[in-house]
Amino acid sequence: MTAHALWLVTVLCVVAIVMAQVATVIRLKHQVASAADLAALAGSQASLAGRDGCDAARAVAHHNDARLVRCRMDLDVATVTARQRTPSWWGHRWAFEVDARAAPDFYVAEQ
Repeated sequence: MTAHALWLVTVLCVVAIVMAQVATVIRLKHQVASAADLAALAGSQASLAGRDGCDAARAVAHHNDARLVRCRMDLDVATVTARQRTPSWWGHRWAFEVDARAAPDFYVAEQ
């Protein structure tokens, strides 16, 4: 009976560790998506104000613990790609890249 209980506790601990790491990866995916969205919005807003949109986007991405991999400004439309990596787990790191685009509200045609 004791061997079965020890085996069950071991299995439950492994499942808990795996679930915690899956939750961390999902959280990272959401964080990098938010960082990309905010960076694109900041880039578009900075461009409207006459400043360098990519510099503003890079600063916002950095503030949100992400790295801006690509930035492109077409007039006042910012298109960015943000990247973020997990800490090393058992010698492996997960990385996510998310694209985002933002434009001023008057760029959208009314329907």
